[in-house]
Amino acid sequence: MNDEVLYLTALKYCPNIGDLIIKRLVAKFGSAKNAWNAPQRDLLSLFRVGEQTVKFIGDESLMKKAENALEYCADNGIFITHFFDENYPALLKECSDAPVLLYYKGNFTWNLPSVSIVGTRNITSYGKKFTENLVECLKEKGIAVVSGLALGVDGTAHKKAVELGILTLGVLAHGLKMIYPHQHKLLADEMLKNGGIVSEFPLEAKPDRYNFIQRNRIIAGLSPVTVIAESAYGGGAITTVKFANSYNREIFALAGKITDKYSQGCNQLIKNLEAQIITRPEDVLEYFGEKINKAPQMHLFVELNEKERIIVDFLKEKGKSQIDVLAMELSQPTFQLMPVLLELELKNLVKPLPGKFFELS
Repeated sequence: MNDEVLYLTALKYCPNIGDLIIKRLVAKFGSAKNAWNAPQRDLLSLFRVGEQTVKFIGDESLMKKAENALEYCADNGIFITHFFDENYPALLKECSDAPVLLYYKGNFTWNLPSVSIVGTRNITSYGKKFTENLVECLKEKGIAVVSGLALGVDGTAHKKAVELGILTLGVLAHGLKMIYPHQHKLLADEMLKNGGIVSEFPLEAKPDRYNFIQRNRIIAGLSPVTVIAESAYGGGAITTVKFANSYNREIFALAGKITDKYSQGCNQLIKNLEAQIITRPEDVLEYFGEKINKAPQMHLFVELNEKERIIVDFLKEKGKSQIDVLAMELSQPTFQLMPVLLELELKNLVKPLPGKFFELS
């Protein structure tokens, strides 16, 4: 039994102690074991940590609970990695709110190139076809699929990945003693053969409402690219995009008709420059350095009007720029710049970035 995993698990069972405090404890005392065995006066020396926070550290009943949990994991093929372990997923470790513990099951290794695919549970035929085409596109390049094992877009992405033999990882909003939704139990079993399931939650944790939002940050954190296939306004998948933006990851959204409920969230993200519009699955591959079906030196043959030339010349000289900076430097109001930038985007000369930035393609 790994001592550090055991003591980290015991700390996680302590009421009032979250991942941030555990990271601070380990930083101060050198290990979870040292923190668990530290005198209370030393624990209280930690900035902004009071008696109610540390009162359960060292509790024998919680240690017994941790021992039982690790025993269950050993008996059921569940592995655990922790934030301080060299095997912890590198991209997730970059996130300030990365979980201290990850429980996982299956046949995979961390740090493979991956794309997170998310969206509504009420998937339409439009979203289903796009999601399946996107997964097919990832197959040739050996790119894994990450999603949340929910109904709809998530399930479609996982099922297509299983069908094509692509590694796929499901991030759960509950402990690994169960599978939710129950309709995906067989799917999860299939995923264990080439991929698996992962959760930050204790084994017995139920799929509470808040857990899904918390789970979404891991979906965003595990991949350099997040694609949102379909979502209504305020859909759960929108929170994944918010997290991905906060981690400075690449985000793509599938646009749809303004009258389609489950395209409205994606359309809004594109409008707010929180996601790039995706016009074909190959757009995602370009992030990984794969230029698909592009003629060489195409930029040399694109005709530009005067307004377009001014913006291109500015971005060529200054590099990536926010739209407000463009408006100020070029002495043009934002509402006049937007249609010009859109035209340049359609000509594949300019691409939008999170935070209302633009740069040359």
